[in-house]
Order: sequence, then structure tokens, then C-alpha cells
Amino acid sequence: MMSLPLHLITRGMLLATLSLAGAGVHAQANPDSISICHENEDAFPWLLKDKDKPGYSQIMMAQLEKQLGGVKIRLLAMPWKQCLSELKAAKVDGAMNASFSADRAEFAQYPVKLDGEPDPTKRMYRATYALYKAKGSALSWDGKTLTTSGLIGAQTGFSIVAQLKQLGAKTEDSSPTADELLNRVAAGRYVAAAVQTTEADNSLASIPALQGKIERVTPPLVDKPYYTIFAKPFFAKHGQTAREVWRLQGKLRESPEFKGQVSHLMKSVD
Repeated sequence: MMSLPLHLITRGMLLATLSLAGAGVHAQANPDSISICHENEDAFPWLLKDKDKPGYSQIMMAQLEKQLGGVKIRLLAMPWKQCLSELKAAKVDGAMNASFSADRAEFAQYPVKLDGEPDPTKRMYRATYALYKAKGSALSWDGKTLTTSGLIGAQTGFSIVAQLKQLGAKTEDSSPTADELLNRVAAGRYVAAAVQTTEADNSLASIPALQGKIERVTPPLVDKPYYTIFAKPFFAKHGQTAREVWRLQGKLRESPEFKGQVSHLMKSVD
């Protein structure tokens, strides 16, 4: 068998290496667009269904799109449980306003630190959950122990349900909105509801029928960061783009321009 000259072998190896490198660059090229799902109900101040009056997260994504170098962001509203299901099946590229849970981390990529833990510096925002009970109801929470014999409501598919169960609470997560949860508390169906405080406080201030009937329990149940997360197949192909999304979200959150754009929604931006 005739052997090839050394310079031809070397040239062939170089071309193969360049070809593989080119394939790697192509695999990490920015996509033309990113589909990101989110809850299809109002969640003040993060999400608002009125297209003329967008919420915090929608404003952040609009500003993010301007800085992503031509990548379009398509926001898809749907029930939260469906959003997570479609993310798991990689029918959408990502989901926004997602807190961390170990179950979600099995199929979704979060921004992580070197130790593998979620990186809160790459969050969209922080938010607290609290219990809201009917005034005078027999429920107590001291930050460690929850004492109640009644049913506590939560929104469908929300991660707070797992925490309530860990605390030994009987829970039901059949409601899609904070308003409906609070109305069920006022009607006596639930002894309390676990709701994001910004959203619940807005509901109590805007629904006259609830005023004077419900009170927030202190301290909060939890204070946690919320992220944009990506389907693992998307991250495998476009990890560079995902990391840029997280970097820009951290930068936007701190920018005076963005803070000014959302100042009508909240007193301060976390």
C-alpha cells in the first residue's frame, strides 16, 4: 500500500481539525429566534395580559431582544403547567419567571455557578411568597413551623406546593390565578392561600370585596430568585446564546434605563 507524504497527511489533519472547529462554531451559532413560554394570567407586576401595558418581565424581554444581535424573542402565553410540559418536551426553547426546583432541573437548564448551584446573579428578579388567611382564622407560621388543620390553596403547577407539603400542609393547587385563590379564602374554602406577595397585595388593593377580610401572615414563606430557563436540547445546541441571555438579564436588572422603564410597576427593582 502506498503511503502518503508527510506534508499531505499533516495538511489533511489540519483540514479535518478546521472542519470540526467549524462544526463547533456552527453548533453554537445564535438561533434566528427563541420561543419562551410564560403563564397566561396576570401576575402583577411581572406579567400583564394587556399588550399596551406590559409587565416587568415583558419589558425586560423586549429590551433583551434589542441587545441580542438580531435574535427574535417570541413570548408564548399558556397555562403554567402546560408551559413546563412543553419545555420538558422541547416544544418551546425556554420558559421565563421560573423559580428553581430539582424536578425542573432534570429537564431544564438554569444558570449555574462553578459549584453547580443556581446563580442568582443571573436572575430576572426576586420575589417572596406569603400566606394570606381569613382574618381570625386559626393558622400560625413562625418561619419554621406551620400550624393549621385547614386546606391551603396554591396556583396550579407552582413550586410553592412542594414547600407547603414539606411543612405538612394539606394543599390544593387547582386555581390558575391569585384573585381566585384569595376569593376562595374569603369564601371559606381555604384557610389560607400561598401567593406571591406583590401579586396578592395588588389583588387585595384592587378588589373591594376582599378588603378587610384577608390578612397577610408574617414572616414570608420564602424569598427566592426567578429565572429564564432553557430546554436542555436547546442549551446543548445554543448554550452560548442562553448564557448571553442570562448575562444581559443580570445587566439589565441593574441598569438605570430599565429601572426607569419599570418604575411605574414597582417602587424598587431587585
